[in-house]
Amino acid sequence: LSTVFQADVHVAYRDVQIDVNKIMRNDLSLGSALTHEYPYKFFCFAQDDWELEAANAANPPSVPNKGGVGASRTLRDVIGTVTTLDDAPPSFTELTIEDPTAYNT
Repeated sequence: LSTVFQADVHVAYRDVQIDVNKIMRNDLSLGSALTHEYPYKFFCFAQDDWELEAANAANPPSVPNKGGVGASRTLRDVIGTVTTLDDAPPSFTELTIEDPTAYNT
């Protein structure tokens, strides 16, 4: 299971939503599905690939512009813990509904 979630953003200051449905293991070997009703902390990292896109530009940057690890940790702490939802369908053993006409006068 791939744990790489990315979005190519070609317009500055554009909000992008990325749906995360897997998590990478500590040993970085494989990913697994997120657990229902479990708290997670998300660590985000962004890197500008302008160097790759502007290889033929008049004044290309020498290195890509990327957010540092400190900024990523700060963002993680600001977002806080996110708990996944339980998306299992409800299970009923008995469902009782009152007669809506029982109180008509």
